[in-house]
Amino acid sequence: MQEDATRPGERRPVLVLGPERRARMLSGYLLLLDYRGLGAESAVRALAALANTPTPIRAGLLASDHELPDAPTALREIAELAPAPIVWSVFGPRPDPEQASALRRAGVRFVLADPFTDEELRFVLNEAHHAGSADIPRIDTRVPVSMRVRIGTRNGERVGHVCNLSLVGAYVATPRPTLRGGVVDVHLPIEDGEISLPARVVWNNVPGNLRRANAAIGMGVRFLEVPSDAETALKKLLAERERAYRL
Repeated sequence: MQEDATRPGERRPVLVLGPERRARMLSGYLLLLDYRGLGAESAVRALAALANTPTPIRAGLLASDHELPDAPTALREIAELAPAPIVWSVFGPRPDPEQASALRRAGVRFVLADPFTDEELRFVLNEAHHAGSADIPRIDTRVPVSMRVRIGTRNGERVGHVCNLSLVGAYVATPRPTLRGGVVDVHLPIEDGEISLPARVVWNNVPGNLRRANAAIGMGVRFLEVPSDAETALKKLLAERERAYRL
């Protein structure tokens, strides 16, 4: 397997294949997410981008409204000449069943239906770079969710919104995040009720000069303890959410 040659601090390259204007717009937006988008409107341009990029490209985004004469053939041609396997996601209007079947045969694994969020885009790109599994998510896989939660702190209870979730932690958007190192109780709603997990704040995003513009004000937490019954419920929830992004 070829090593990921991305150097620390270097943006990972992502190949964006679609109409010129759409590819250019998404490539520019990827900069805000710490990726480097390489736009191409044809297989020829895509191959040129691959040849001119020293870092192996492992993730590709294909616009569902592409102007390719034969997208599956174009993707296979790109795959044959790419120095590393590219995991593709199709974005935009959801493909119809016939289109989806053809794209799956050509190696497209994920779908991002309009409108999609930053968290959803990050998720499919991270899965592509780590060659995501179709089974239960890895322990560190952060799956996009949209979930209203209660947060217990030593100063009382607050309301937050979970943007992404894994077996070991979550990112909670809240206007008053707890300081780094603080301990909170995260009350997650599930199908059968609620699970409560103690967690430590490992980083936060607060207003001011150091705010990360591409993330909501809030805090990243790591669960301190996940009982077996809660782990089972989390695995089920994460697997269901992950399947929603499989083409």
